[in-house]
Amino acid sequence: MTTGSLPAEPASAAGQVYYVSPTGSDQANGLSAGTAWRTLNRANQQTFRPGDQLLLAGGSRFIGPLRLGVGDSGTAQDPLTVSSYGTGRATVAGEGTEAIVVYNAANVSIRDLVLVGSASSYQAFSGISAYSDQPSARVARLRVSGVDVSGFKEGIAIGGRYAGAGFEDVLIEGVSTHDNRDAGILTYGPSFDAVTPRYAHAGVRVTGVTAYRNLGNRANLTSNSGSGIVLGSVEGGTIEDSTAYDNGAACVAPEGPVGIWAYDSRDIVIQRNLSYRNRSGGSADGGGFDLDQNVRSSVLQYNLSYQNDGPGLMVFTAQPNDATTGNVVRFNISVDDATGRGQYGAITVAGRITATTFHHNTVVIGALGPARQPVVKLGEGFRGLNFSNNILVSLGEGLVVAAMDTTPAQAFFTGNAYYRSAGGLLWAWGRNSYDNLAAWRTGAGQEVAAGAATGFVGDPVLAGLRTAPTITAASQLRTVVQYLPGENSPVSRVAVTNTTADTTASTDFFGRTTTEPWRWAGAARP
Repeated sequence: MTTGSLPAEPASAAGQVYYVSPTGSDQANGLSAGTAWRTLNRANQQTFRPGDQLLLAGGSRFIGPLRLGVGDSGTAQDPLTVSSYGTGRATVAGEGTEAIVVYNAANVSIRDLVLVGSASSYQAFSGISAYSDQPSARVARLRVSGVDVSGFKEGIAIGGRYAGAGFEDVLIEGVSTHDNRDAGILTYGPSFDAVTPRYAHAGVRVTGVTAYRNLGNRANLTSNSGSGIVLGSVEGGTIEDSTAYDNGAACVAPEGPVGIWAYDSRDIVIQRNLSYRNRSGGSADGGGFDLDQNVRSSVLQYNLSYQNDGPGLMVFTAQPNDATTGNVVRFNISVDDATGRGQYGAITVAGRITATTFHHNTVVIGALGPARQPVVKLGEGFRGLNFSNNILVSLGEGLVVAAMDTTPAQAFFTGNAYYRSAGGLLWAWGRNSYDNLAAWRTGAGQEVAAGAATGFVGDPVLAGLRTAPTITAASQLRTVVQYLPGENSPVSRVAVTNTTADTTASTDFFGRTTTEPWRWAGAARP
């Protein structure tokens, strides 16, 4: 976050700098700090041109909303900028309103501000509300950086009324969004059409964001609320290097919140993020990461999830279509997830899902005490799931894998390491249960590749299997070295080269080159 002295950005040849200060006057021209306007109401009367800057006195408080319409648009070369000047960040207060509204306005940059809502803003308004209802083309280039936003229904909400006509080239960077009701950051669009899928927004990147204590709406008994970061109706989106925690505890609806997730989207990459201690006030969700309904061709990778009420890693849909397909979940770590009231596994897959791969994930349940939930839980309705080269560990009373009576065409496991410290049953497969790998191979057709037995049951010999994570920021991800297999770990000898698994990643969770199938967490080659 930006503090201290904030120099004004130089105006472009086409732009003018306008100032707002509590010591100014709305009868002044606003063209210098000494002739500043006094209120945002006066700023709302100005038509801003490309390259213009609206600068608010740092350390001062202004009553919003600031409204930017289509006539206030900048250009790619000369954006319209809203920021602070002087010492510290200016505060924009939404008192029963938004703080900032961007309505069909293109090439807008909002930076280095504090946005705070009131009790009525918490119920009905977004801190930054960016919305397009232009029917034929997307609004170009929105930037939000160095902003702290709290006390609203959503911290930042970006919406589009029509498919293919929301916003494009969006960057949300270095933002803290907290103590909002329904979400820290949310993008959304029109109802999804699975027959001819189109998406409101394109090219949305969320990076370096912290989303916390967005608790949800206890009065909402129908839909989810209280998530950290959510991408909906996006083609080509990224959430990276971000942290979501302590969200969701007030949501009691039959569908719940998740720390970081996507829905109704395609080509999404969620990577290098931390999601922990997210909650659900009911029995639904409350997990770390999720590729949800109508998400296709997307990737969850290099993320750490721990101590969430719901699954650490989930792929789910309740939709009766084939739009949730072609997704990859790889090189993630989940520890002590699925601790809430829901019936989940740390990895949970359910619904009409196709062609989805989980590989090189390390999942541990029970590091902080007894856990009865399975490490992997498979619902029904899917086909073409592939689980390969994962480390799946139960240190409590839970099974390692719990599934319906599933055929290899529906879900296929190869080259995985399984461990249940209590011994006994590892797999529940329909009406049958198995306590040894040979019986599971014979009875379920799993852990066999090209006629050869694969997989391993036993202690994976990680560096610190019972040492739970304590990190609090995504920048610390690579310090969780307790999940590195040691040089004497047997897992490096059982991993397989599986032609059905995704192989495009060149590095593992710790940034180590992955040129061999066994190289998922820095294990030494045998």
